[in-house]
Amino acid sequence: MSLWSIVQIGLAAIAFLLAFAGDKLSIPILLYIGISTFGVTAIVVSMEAMITRRIVLYRHRHYSETYLGFAAYAQGVQFSLIGIFFIGTSMAAYLDNGRDIFLHLIQRPWSVLVVFGVFCLMQAVIAIGGSVEQKQGTRWIVMLDFFVGRLLPGLILIVIGLGALGLGLFEFVAPAQFDALGGGFLEVLFWG
Repeated sequence: MSLWSIVQIGLAAIAFLLAFAGDKLSIPILLYIGISTFGVTAIVVSMEAMITRRIVLYRHRHYSETYLGFAAYAQGVQFSLIGIFFIGTSMAAYLDNGRDIFLHLIQRPWSVLVVFGVFCLMQAVIAIGGSVEQKQGTRWIVMLDFFVGRLLPGLILIVIGLGALGLGLFEFVAPAQFDALGGGFLEVLFWG
């Protein structure tokens, strides 16, 4: 067991214990610290993936997916985004300003669109790159899996990711025009 694994398992155990104790003992600060520690755990997982350029995801007891190179780096970026989300959510809950943040994101959704776009693009890289296990087998099965199971979903994710990223950047640069083109729909939906 590597040092990375020991740190990740230790942080996940601490996070679970803090969140569980905070929930059962009705101590919100422990719950928020536990959720933040889950975020830190995700960031440590992402650091391992980005530094070593290798990540192994266990799906079942006897099945795992190993990603190498840029696909592992993309998994690391995704884990970083998830970790930042957990930390931000727990901080918003602790400061009791979650509603204000939510309403701000409804008014100016550029950050959500940009993060969603980056997440989709990273998932496209992962899908197209594929795991080591997906590249094993007979040639025609590997080619069929590449075109139908990896390339097609990857291209769809690229289109969605670039669209969300473009909309987010457009909303950041020209919020009035974004609202005029229909971006204000969320404001109408949540404020009536």
